[in-house]
Amino acid sequence: MIIRNSAKGIIIRGNKLLVVELENNGRYYTLPGGKQEPNELMLDALKREMLEETGYDVNPIELLFIRETFEEDGETHRVEFMVLCEIVAEVSDNKFQYDEYQVGTKWINIDNISEEPLYPVELRKLIKNFYLGKRGDVYQGVMNQRSVSFGGQI
Repeated sequence: MIIRNSAKGIIIRGNKLLVVELENNGRYYTLPGGKQEPNELMLDALKREMLEETGYDVNPIELLFIRETFEEDGETHRVEFMVLCEIVAEVSDNKFQYDEYQVGTKWINIDNISEEPLYPVELRKLIKNFYLGKRGDVYQGVMNQRSVSFGGQI
């Protein structure tokens, strides 16, 4: 089994959330970010992925959520670290390195996030609650098809 770590950025401006827009059998959104490479620190992976996918140089502020899943192929154990970030600068000469189905980025309204095609679906409620000042559990894992979480800071 392969263990795959990834870092995802959560950037909020006013009531808008920055997402990656993808096209594959319809349009949908995910958080920007991606896979941690061998010998790469997690926060370095986050900054690299954010720059590649959004064109923004970011400053990681706080770990908000950890999501752990087993993919349907039965071969991949995925651990995602979702980090609140602030934009430091827009890099005008950035050569985007979009993922396979990425068509761009978009700012979506958090007030209507439950109606947006943001995946994984569980993030809609987590991000809305965070935006409203309701802090939840950091760990949001899914273990053996049942949800497991615990409170407190990690």
